[in-house]
Amino acid sequence: MFRIQCANCLKLVISCVLSAFVVGCGGSGGPEMARVSGKVTYQGKPLTKGTISFISVNPDGSNANSVIGPDGSYSLQTTNPNDGAVVGEYRVIVSDVDPNALNTPAPGEPVKKQERTIPEKYEKPDTSGLTKKVESGSNTFDIALE
Repeated sequence: MFRIQCANCLKLVISCVLSAFVVGCGGSGGPEMARVSGKVTYQGKPLTKGTISFISVNPDGSNANSVIGPDGSYSLQTTNPNDGAVVGEYRVIVSDVDPNALNTPAPGEPVKKQERTIPEKYEKPDTSGLTKKVESGSNTFDIALE
């Protein structure tokens, strides 16, 4: 009788493992993601530091962000590095504040004030005037600030 119960337990364990594998190998069931990258320029020159954020117009949507590289390049992420953005409509904001400069050697120390090189209007979704539609596949959006 013990052998029958062990055999049934083994079948159950194998069945559970296989079910988990099949479910894990299927689609994520989450929203459709698309790669998004590009360059940010200000007055025709690459923005050499800062961040760019795609703010979903869907109140239940996810936002996507990236640090801007020294050559002005960015590659968005929503959850994981370079996973892109959920397909949909976005308002775009850009900040030229170097995110690394916000780190202080010790907690509580004041953050050194940074000089801004782009107009403050680009930091707010209501005033930036920048919008993008992320579509399936790979999207390249070069953002030219004036």
